[in-house]
Amino acid sequence: SSPSFDPNTFVSGGDVMKILNNPDQLLFDRAISGVYPPGSTFKIVTATAALEEGAITSSTTVDDIGVITIGPYTFHNWYFTQYGGRDGIVNVIKAIRRSNDIFFYKTGEFLGITKLAKWGKKMGVGQILGIDIPGEYAGVMPDPVWRMQARGDKWYLGDTFHAAIGQGDLLTTPLQVNNLTNIIANDGKMCQPHLTRNQGKELTGKEDCKDIGIKKENLELVRRGMIGACETGGTGWPLFNFKIQNSKFKIDGRNFLETYESTTSAKKLTGVVTACKTGSAEYGDPQNHTHAWFTVFAPAYDPQISITVLLEGAGEGSSIAGPVARDMLTEWFSGK
Repeated sequence: SSPSFDPNTFVSGGDVMKILNNPDQLLFDRAISGVYPPGSTFKIVTATAALEEGAITSSTTVDDIGVITIGPYTFHNWYFTQYGGRDGIVNVIKAIRRSNDIFFYKTGEFLGITKLAKWGKKMGVGQILGIDIPGEYAGVMPDPVWRMQARGDKWYLGDTFHAAIGQGDLLTTPLQVNNLTNIIANDGKMCQPHLTRNQGKELTGKEDCKDIGIKKENLELVRRGMIGACETGGTGWPLFNFKIQNSKFKIDGRNFLETYESTTSAKKLTGVVTACKTGSAEYGDPQNHTHAWFTVFAPAYDPQISITVLLEGAGEGSSIAGPVARDMLTEWFSGK
């Protein structure tokens, strides 16, 4: 969690007040105590919930028209807003790959907020995950009951649209977004997080995991969408053609791919297949800044590591948070 500080200051007689009074809140553990709208990373939940509830199937398609209008309100796809573009006919795999808001608006409508909230909570949103560090926050998985109790107001279709793309009243910790990522990586199992491996009941941690009942075929659809997000044409461009040098990993054509740096040097590299989701979350900033999210696991079919990056108010997830995740993956797979 950054910005950081030197903990020796508290035992060496240093200027503790300089740390305590820093406006950047150096002691605030953002990973477990900070709550933020998750933006498009939440589409992992929306897709999973809709597939499990039968609101969509692998063959369901939505025509990306760029903007949906309901009365005086308009709901845009990010690609239309930024570039005036449309993604055409979109299924769930393409929707995750392209982070298509129109598809997820409609999917949220097909599913309904009650079922979406049920699956959000089932996947750890708005819940304490139980990591071995004090101060973990639950965040908020909103629904009509919550809205009436918290705001004294009704729930509207537009609120469902916002929730389906990770906006509105929805608030998560970075740990919860990492947990969503891990559920897909772990073939539908949700595991209690631990600060270090040996804090679990066993080194494997199996006793701290539970299968939350996601069908194998639905997990595969979400995984394929996340793999597509990290491939050319997806939103996670920092991981397009992700390669590492001096790899000890066996080329299997599924997780690790044979590739070369260039035709001139013919320097052998190893391609690593990754699965990711980007997010650029609005949070009411007067200058329209967004939180930058990037969450990823790798390799895609036999995961060793998952990483979730959040940079507060930093901008676009793919451009700002993506390179951080890429550098961390490079460090991991290079064995440095």
